[in-house]
Amino acid sequence: MHLTPLAMAVNVANAGVICLVTWSQVSHTFLLGWSAAICGLAALGLRGWLHGRGRSRRTASMRGMRRAVVQASALSALWAVLPLSLLAKVDTGAQFIVGMVVTGMVCAGGFALSTVPAAATAWVVMLGTGSVLALWRSGMSVAGGAALMLGLYCCIVIFSAWSWARSFGARLVAEARADRQNEVIGLLLRDFEDHASDLLWELDARGRFRHVSQRLASTLGVTSGVLRGLSATRLLSRAIANAGEDGVARWAALQQLMARGTAVREHLVAFAGVDGLSWWSISTHPLLDAKGCTEGWRGVAANVTDKHQAHLRLTWLAHNDALTGLVNRTQFRELLQTLLAGAPVQPLAVALIDLDDFKQVNDSLGHAAGDELLRLVGERLLSVARRSDTVARLGGDEFAILVRGAASPAELSALCGRLLDALAAPCEVFDLAIATRASIGIAVTSADGSGVDSVMNHADVALYEAKHSGGQRWCFFEPAMADAGRRRNALAASLRHAVERGEFSLVYQPQVSSGDGRVCGFEALLRWQHDEHGQVSPTEFIPIAEAAGLMPEIGAWVLAEACRQAALWPSGLTVSINVSAAQLEGKQSFIECVEEAAHGLRPETVELEITESALVDDVDGAVTTLRALRAKGFRVALDDFGTGYSALGYLRQLPFNTLKIDRSFIRDIVNDGESRVLVETILAMSRGFGMTAVAEGVERPEEAEMLRARGCDLLQGYLVSQPLAADQVGTFLAEWPKRAQDTLRLPAPHMA
Repeated sequence: MHLTPLAMAVNVANAGVICLVTWSQVSHTFLLGWSAAICGLAALGLRGWLHGRGRSRRTASMRGMRRAVVQASALSALWAVLPLSLLAKVDTGAQFIVGMVVTGMVCAGGFALSTVPAAATAWVVMLGTGSVLALWRSGMSVAGGAALMLGLYCCIVIFSAWSWARSFGARLVAEARADRQNEVIGLLLRDFEDHASDLLWELDARGRFRHVSQRLASTLGVTSGVLRGLSATRLLSRAIANAGEDGVARWAALQQLMARGTAVREHLVAFAGVDGLSWWSISTHPLLDAKGCTEGWRGVAANVTDKHQAHLRLTWLAHNDALTGLVNRTQFRELLQTLLAGAPVQPLAVALIDLDDFKQVNDSLGHAAGDELLRLVGERLLSVARRSDTVARLGGDEFAILVRGAASPAELSALCGRLLDALAAPCEVFDLAIATRASIGIAVTSADGSGVDSVMNHADVALYEAKHSGGQRWCFFEPAMADAGRRRNALAASLRHAVERGEFSLVYQPQVSSGDGRVCGFEALLRWQHDEHGQVSPTEFIPIAEAAGLMPEIGAWVLAEACRQAALWPSGLTVSINVSAAQLEGKQSFIECVEEAAHGLRPETVELEITESALVDDVDGAVTTLRALRAKGFRVALDDFGTGYSALGYLRQLPFNTLKIDRSFIRDIVNDGESRVLVETILAMSRGFGMTAVAEGVERPEEAEMLRARGCDLLQGYLVSQPLAADQVGTFLAEWPKRAQDTLRLPAPHMA
């Protein structure tokens, strides 16, 4: 009890007062003995308090509690002796003083001992009982009432002492529980500081470190003892300065926020520490005193270096191509838009670059080789472009260069020449030398419009023109190209519904034997009659259909219609049907399409014509599909033989049934010796491979005679007939035998 010294002093003082007041009326021996007893018990109580004051005031042993009860009982018994011995012997004034002292001692002692309710009860009961008995024996007229009131007061004091004791005990339990929670929180906090990546810190009003964790000291590269009390600004100044301009600016912004006394949440700062440059997220709030003034700062610093670097990486990927590191399509368009929106608009040019036959690299060497080739192409474009130009990869094998300050077509042509020369040199890809070819389309902003879409579209139109002019060249956009582009787009849109609208038709060109003129079959040729565009040439709409991905649908219709018509012809006649590369890509679905279309026909009467260009994209896949068709009895012909660079390779991989000689060789066979040698060579190869040779584009009798003399099997061309509508085939078959000999200059039949 922290009130013990005061309580003991009050006991001694009250004893002294009693002695002074009653000294002349009571035996001195009694007073001195009683006072000495009071002083002795007070001294014992004070001695016990001195021995126990080092212990926590919130804990008490049972022995200590019992000692307090005994001491209170003894001291109160001594005080109870006083009214019993003196009240009837002293005068009224002394009785009043004794009554006041006793009543005060009952109340004060009860409340002083309320933390030990048993001691308080013993004190009040002992002293109160003695006082009530003294009043009863005093013979005073008010003794009964006074005794009753004193007893009531004693009961109130006892009740109050127990109530206070319960409240005091509950408070002690709550404080003990809070202490335990604070201890747990302290342990968790220390564990967090020791093991978590976040750092806790606290500064005083002058910016000096007030709380320092071991991790904070380790991060800053100093000991916690040295760090405590140092100025945070002075200590971090060098680390912040080494973090670059961005780091300095972010640190200055943080200081400004703290100077305004506002809380800061997740402010990013850079820090060049012992482990190199790192990024930290700072959250802090001010510590305010009773007057609301800032007396310090407390906060947490979280290491977000990995998160920040990931964010920078994602930001870079949003604007750059991951494979080549070049600007991507989105960033290229945004940059072009910004430059076009400037005033005045500086001369700009956009050069679109597309690799020719890049798909062959992916198909033959794999996508890894294709990616490596694209990366090398990006490096070469960068090496040629000027520092003021922007090189981008738009996707796939399409690149672009934004040329600033494009002065003249001559300057742009020189740049394109350097680009093609750089790309023409073989690239080393996985120990293989791969030669690259490219086409370039150029649009100049000053002449081609100011919108991004307009410029990009014009460059794309020019690129289309360059590619379809043979590739490995560049082409500037011209207004006439836009008209051609619009026509291509219109035709592509119309082609999507041409089959369902019934706009396609087939015509059939006869193939006759060079020896006796007998009709052996017909080649089905596709025609398109459009209500608005009229008769559209196959050389125009078939490339558009292939680019638009419409050939599988159109080709399926051609197969079905040609086989339906061939079923009406006399037996023994074949029908030759052209097949596109897009149809061959379907493999199994294409085989099923052929079988369904040829249902009711003998397979050997259906011949599928494949151009060399159809084999270029996917040789292995095409060969597999065609072999499967041959195994089912269908015939396969190689069309336009001699116009490609790998025809002999195809002949080795797939033994065709028929070899069709391109009309470009037939046209000059009469007057050009080299053409004759080429035709003779092709015919010799066809015989060597056991194939039927068909000469296309035969228009003169002299050509027919020379081809027959050199062993060509079948003739096809305007000399025999123009392509015939389906309803004209029957008439041709009836009339042809009558004029075959004269038309082909066949030798007269041998008469036996």
